[in-house]
Amino acid sequence: MPQKGQKTITISGKTLKKLEQKYQLEVIKQPKLSFSSFIAESAIIELERRRIVKEAQLISLVGFGEDSVILKDAKKENRLIEVQIRDKRAKCITEDKFDCIHVGFALALPEVRSALDK
Repeated sequence: MPQKGQKTITISGKTLKKLEQKYQLEVIKQPKLSFSSFIAESAIIELERRRIVKEAQLISLVGFGEDSVILKDAKKENRLIEVQIRDKRAKCITEDKFDCIHVGFALALPEVRSALDK
């Protein structure tokens, strides 16, 4: 019986085996990680991944500057967004953030990754 504020879920045998295999690999890196913590963290990561994929569909690459990437965001009325690359860090100048969807999109571009690796 779950405690107040908790819920019990059922996972099919096939899915459970896959999750247990992935957990075994992860617990090598984090020996104190419990299976329930692994599952909860995986679920949160997947929800965030889905949100990012949904938002990224509305962003497109316009071009590259000397130290920046210019994006167009349809969600923001086709506004041009500048992501600046300095000191191996990316920052969204438009939103003044280091961790917004635009920075994530820019970092996923192979050209940006190779520039950061240099």
